Amino acid sequence: MNHVSCAAASSITAAVLLLCAPGVMAKSSDKPADADAGPWTVIKHIDLVYPYVLRGATTTYGNGAPLGNAGADAPESDGLALQWGIDFVNKNGWSFGYFGSSINYSYKQLGRSYDDRSITDFQRAKSVENDFYGAYSGSIAGDLGYTLGMTGYYYINGVHSNALETKAGLTYGPFALNAQTLLNDVVWGNRGDTYWSLVFTQPLPYDLTFTGTLGAYTYRKEGTYLGTTDTKLGVACAGDESFVVNGCFVGNRPVGSAFRHLTLALSGPIPSTPVTWNVAVIVGGDNRFGIKQDTKVAGAISVGF
Repeated sequence: MNHVSCAAASSITAAVLLLCAPGVMAKSSDKPADADAGPWTVIKHIDLVYPYVLRGATTTYGNGAPLGNAGADAPESDGLALQWGIDFVNKNGWSFGYFGSSINYSYKQLGRSYDDRSITDFQRAKSVENDFYGAYSGSIAGDLGYTLGMTGYYYINGVHSNALETKAGLTYGPFALNAQTLLNDVVWGNRGDTYWSLVFTQPLPYDLTFTGTLGAYTYRKEGTYLGTTDTKLGVACAGDESFVVNGCFVGNRPVGSAFRHLTLALSGPIPSTPVTWNVAVIVGGDNRFGIKQDTKVAGAISVGF
C-alpha cells in the first residue's frame, strides 16, 4: 500500500522526504557533472521509520473501531519499520526505481481470510512491500511541467494484494499536483480509487527542507473486497454494515471522496555524515468509510549512499 517511493509518492509521511520530495531529489543533478558521469543519477537509501503511515491512514482502514496491527489494520507498521530503495534518474526526464518496506501484519493472511473466514491470526507471515515504478517528466512551458508514470505493488507474503497504479502529475515551481489511480481490486483498495496529492517543497537555511502535503481520495464505493456486498457469499450487507475483506461489519458505509491528511514535514542532514532525518506531523482526515484518523507525529532516519 504504497508508500515512500519517489515516483509513487504514496507515503510521503514519515519517509525519506529529503530525497523524494519534488524539487529536492533533483539537487543531485544540479551539481556540476563530471565528464564521465553519464546521463544517470543513482540515489540509494536505507531508512528506519516510525511509524509507517500510508497516505494519512494513522488509525484504521475499516468502517468502525480500529483493530490495530494485530487485526491487519492501519498504520502499515505501528512499530519501527525498515525501508530501502534505489532510484535511477535520467537528465532527459526518465526515472525508474524500487522501494521496499517491512509491514507489521500479513497481507497473505488478510487476503486468505476473504476465502477462509476462520483465519484470525494476521501476525503470522508478515508481509514485505515491494514497489517498482517508472515515470517520464517533461516541460510544458516555463516552470510548468508534467509527469506520467506507473507503479507496480508486489507483496512478499501477500494474497489479493498485488496491484498496478497509474500516475499523472503537474509541477509548477515548488508545487506538485498528482493523481494516482488503482487499476485492479485488492484488499486495500478498489479499481478506480484515485489518490490526489498537492505537495509544496521549500528549501530552508541550514540545509533544511520543508514539505507540506495535502492528500485526498476519490473512491469507487463497490469492489471485490471493499463495499456493501459480501462478494464471496453473494450477500448484501445490512443497512448499517459494510463489507471489509472478510465479512460485513457494523459501522459506517463507504463514501465517494474524503480529505485524507495534511502532512507538515521538516528534514535535514546530520553534518559530515550520509545520514538525514525527517520529522512529520500528520493531521488526519477520513478514510474510505468516513472514519476520522488521529493526528500523529512520525519520524525517520535515512542513510543515503
